[in-house]
Amino acid sequence: MSETTPEPSHTPKGLSDRIKALVTGDTVKLLGRETWNSLRIILVLLVLCGGVFPLVVFGIGQVAFHVQANGSLITDSHGRVIGSHLLGQQFTRPEYFHGRPSAVGYDASNSGGSNLGPTNPQLLTGNGSEVTVAQGTPAPAGGTPVTGKKNIYYVPGTYLGVKTYADQFRKENGLALNTPLPADIVTASGSGLDPDISVEAALFQVKRVVAARQNLGGKNVTITRDQVKALIDNATHGRDIGIMGEPRVNVLELNIALDAAYAAPPMQH
Repeated sequence: MSETTPEPSHTPKGLSDRIKALVTGDTVKLLGRETWNSLRIILVLLVLCGGVFPLVVFGIGQVAFHVQANGSLITDSHGRVIGSHLLGQQFTRPEYFHGRPSAVGYDASNSGGSNLGPTNPQLLTGNGSEVTVAQGTPAPAGGTPVTGKKNIYYVPGTYLGVKTYADQFRKENGLALNTPLPADIVTASGSGLDPDISVEAALFQVKRVVAARQNLGGKNVTITRDQVKALIDNATHGRDIGIMGEPRVNVLELNIALDAAYAAPPMQH
């Protein structure tokens, strides 16, 4: 009588035991315990990271950095908010110092730059465009006829270009046509909201500001260039941590100081 050899099992014993264990009550209890532990960790981290940590940071900010944490706001003598140390404002009147060009018109709700690199010719000429209109159609707003091109107008863009900004700055400040200018006063910042200008750019404007203020009469008649230069010194911030960047003048702070010392110009309507 022949003996038969039993066929080897295809399931390893250890694996077989684990499979059997899956249907036991101990495994169900283990899964339940691990699930509960995971949920507790999630709840603890949610409270710590979503509640405790933000409150601690908020508290430290309000106590140790109250002004900065609330936007570095500037208020007038009546406690009304008139600006921020961090955001530039557009000044066009001759009695005030002017800031850098802005591709967004100093609109704080629409921050942005010209996005023109140093190799882009529009950095010098501006990002305007030529527009063709039909015969008899009114010229586009702000457009100027292009020499030698019939019914074609050049419409300025949001960035007028270094050449135009330089010409405007030299003209309004009575400077010679070949006067070298600091780069900041003829280029827009990346945000369009830069509150500062270089000390040199501020000094170039002293003559205009003094003359315009003296024409206002009243207390402004006594203003002198040396006095305005002293105000520039007071509004100048040095290099960050002593080594980063260049000394800079906060335009809003300087203009507020002007009004405080020599009275604000009458409102324009």
